[in-house]
Amino acid sequence: MRLASSSLLSLLLWALSGAALAQVPTPAAQAFERLKTLQGDWQGAFPDGRRHTVNYRLSAAGTVLVETWQLGPGRESMTLYHLDGDRLLATHYCPQGNQPRLQWVPGPDPDVQRFDFVDGTGLDLPDRSHQHAFVTRIGEGTYSRSETYVGNQATADERAEAAAAAGAEAAIVYTRIESSGG
Repeated sequence: MRLASSSLLSLLLWALSGAALAQVPTPAAQAFERLKTLQGDWQGAFPDGRRHTVNYRLSAAGTVLVETWQLGPGRESMTLYHLDGDRLLATHYCPQGNQPRLQWVPGPDPDVQRFDFVDGTGLDLPDRSHQHAFVTRIGEGTYSRSETYVGNQATADERAEAAAAAGAEAAIVYTRIESSGG
């Protein structure tokens, strides 16, 4: 009897310790949860005054955050955010016909999400550029975003310089116009 209760207690402790460990989200998962709070519709304006909307919604049973930019009639772009183990990735589908993949970079402020270029497809067109980094700052009812683009034929030094300067660009501020969750 004593052996059975000891075994049961050991099994219970093992199960509880596993459950506790499983509930601790990785930093990337925490960043993903923070980005999910953007669900809904947002409006911003480019420096030249052109207004545009951005929509965030969940897909694939909540494992993908879809960001869709309505840039004008018939012109949109999309970025898909998802976890890959302990990494948070963003694949940007650009109207320029390329698909850069960026990875979240951990930082001290949970409201600041920085993504840096990893690799991509469609980067062989010499007269085009691609998203090389972006920084999103989430506030109460607003968020801001600055993006860094580099030419597809940029040298390694030019790409490194652009990555170092990411976030220094003038950010566009977005205001929530409709909430669809989060």
